[in-house]
Amino acid sequence: MHSRVSNHEASNKQIGCKGELRQIRKKNNKNKSEARDQQLKKKEFESLRAENGNLEELIECLIAGCRQVPATDLQRQEISVDLSYSHPHFDVKDEEQGMNSDVEGNAEELDGLELDDLRDDDPEKSLIIQPNTIAEFLLKIDEDVASNVDFSDFMICFNGEQKTIGRYSFPISLVPTVERIMNAYGDVSASSPMNNNITGKIYQLFCATIKEMEDLELHQVTETKMLKWRDAIKDALRVNFKVEFAMSHLKKIARAYFGGIGEQVLLTINEKLNSLYKEHAKALEGFKDFLANAKDFDGQSVSTGLFP
Repeated sequence: MHSRVSNHEASNKQIGCKGELRQIRKKNNKNKSEARDQQLKKKEFESLRAENGNLEELIECLIAGCRQVPATDLQRQEISVDLSYSHPHFDVKDEEQGMNSDVEGNAEELDGLELDDLRDDDPEKSLIIQPNTIAEFLLKIDEDVASNVDFSDFMICFNGEQKTIGRYSFPISLVPTVERIMNAYGDVSASSPMNNNITGKIYQLFCATIKEMEDLELHQVTETKMLKWRDAIKDALRVNFKVEFAMSHLKKIARAYFGGIGEQVLLTINEKLNSLYKEHAKALEGFKDFLANAKDFDGQSVSTGLFP
């Protein structure tokens, strides 16, 4: 009997120990789970903090960029030739590309300065004109380069009925121009010792140049066109035609061409100034009652005037 009681007690103790072990294991598992959760939360927190740091850096960069870019853009707008504004006197279509008679590689440079590129059709064509760019083009007018002018460069019919004037034949469309030249300057070809078969085409191209000058207004002139005229005039000078007057006039046209650009630049600047004046007046009206108060604290602490 005593032995059974002892065995029963031992069994109960064993059961109690197992229960305690289960509780301990359960508690340990719970602690481990909580520890894992804490680790995951810690990792997530670190990840979020790192991401937040990256976002802060990005925001700082964007703010810095915003502080710099507008200054650059405003500077470009104020000191450049911002010709994206249309002008009532400069509204022409593009000349054919590739007609530049200058050395190879300069066609794109010259196309960028034509007045038709000053319109608002394409914002990317908004152009900055530097004084040295203008000077360079004016020098091109005097350059003695290989000629690249031909009948196809003029909107004139060179075929059909011809009329003989002096030693040369001209298409009817050029006759009035030839007569005006002769009346004003005499026979410009008289001093040329070369054969008429050689100088005939040169004479016609020269007269076609003068006719275009008669037909076009300043806003219709392009740099490509002026270089074609230069070639025709230079060819005439090479065969000893007395056409220096035409070269002098071409230089005057070139200067007027850039003067037209200058008019547009000044118009744009005046529009901006008028807008700024209006903003200034509006701001002054809104703050005029407070400006004197601001001056009271200029360069001083805001306690100024607090103590008699």
